[in-house]
Amino acid sequence: MKIQVKGERENVKGKARSRPRLPFGVLRLPFSAFLAVVTLSGACGYHLIGQSSSLPARLQKLYVVPFVNQSNRAELDQRLTEQVSQEWVRRGRFQLVSGAEQADVVLSGTVVAAASSPVQFDQRGRATQFQLTVVADVQFVDRTGEKPVVLWSDKRFSRSTAYQVDVNTTDYFDREVEAMDLLARDFARGLVVTILEGF
Repeated sequence: MKIQVKGERENVKGKARSRPRLPFGVLRLPFSAFLAVVTLSGACGYHLIGQSSSLPARLQKLYVVPFVNQSNRAELDQRLTEQVSQEWVRRGRFQLVSGAEQADVVLSGTVVAAASSPVQFDQRGRATQFQLTVVADVQFVDRTGEKPVVLWSDKRFSRSTAYQVDVNTTDYFDREVEAMDLLARDFARGLVVTILEGF
């Protein structure tokens, strides 16, 4: 392939004409080459994050075990269980069932830590922003064989979110509850995408 310098002219049938100028860094590709690039891109398995995976087709029914809460944040386990279940429903990959005995695959998790720490302060040294972090031990287990097989696990799966507080008001607790709801949704999305992208 011949790449010409911007402004260079070429002779065609004895006549000189200017090539159209392309933006810097843009190369001319024959259509056949462009088609080959697109075809190869499709063959390489590119897809939207969290929308595709190579999970065995036999795995159709999922049971999400209620999360166990070992942290000091009340109801965090319920929030995570609800959001994780809803995220699987949104993805449409599994049919959710109400018990492990009906399931092909089981997702279980234990919240091992949940902590909030100040990350930003005002001029008087008062905290104005906190970061809430949740850490969980999660397993994704295939139950279709004679013995359960762990398909994916992470003993320290974590997500964090930051939230502002007004030092002049008393809504600190309310803001932390809002942060837990936001974090539960982010945790669920991250967990489901991580599992799907792991196959």
